[in-house]
Amino acid sequence: MNEKVIIKSKLKNILPPAITIGAIGPVILLLGTCFSLFVIGSGSFGDRLSYTFGGGDGAMMVYPPIAILTIIIGIFLYHRWSKMEMTVTDKRVYGYDMSGKRVDLPLDSISAVSGYKKDSVAVTTASGAIKFGYLANADEILNAVSKLLISRQENHGTAHQEIPQSSADELKKYKDLLDSGVITQKEFDTKKKQLLDL
Repeated sequence: MNEKVIIKSKLKNILPPAITIGAIGPVILLLGTCFSLFVIGSGSFGDRLSYTFGGGDGAMMVYPPIAILTIIIGIFLYHRWSKMEMTVTDKRVYGYDMSGKRVDLPLDSISAVSGYKKDSVAVTTASGAIKFGYLANADEILNAVSKLLISRQENHGTAHQEIPQSSADELKKYKDLLDSGVITQKEFDTKKKQLLDL
């Protein structure tokens, strides 16, 4: 039986959040430099400049590595988030989650789906929640998976109702009724013949 794709994710513009994260360090560097040059220290501007970058109390030695680290983190997150995708079919949900991990979830293993943020979807399984973020069509994906789960629930309920009991199970049920005095021996014998086609 062929698998039918119901919906694929569309990624939002992830550049602004990645730039924001990457810019934290340079902003700290700039603020630290301004604070050190204009607030701390005394003497001429040249003395303060020498104090700030030439040794001072060593605070400025920390800011450049922080700036470089946050820029690297911003680039790393942009690279990871740009690969995020989610595809919903009539049989499974698959793609790459927010951590960059490849996931393939059969529909029967999904217990719930929720939107944990405006542009994100969390698919819950027995092993935990898998999050897909920065989705431009998160609401559509949420609705599609919800409908599939509801349909699966209704189909399982119907399937359980249609399963006939075996003759042996029916016979045991009537034997219990006979033993408890609810039906007579004659009623039991009649039902026994009917069930066993005698």
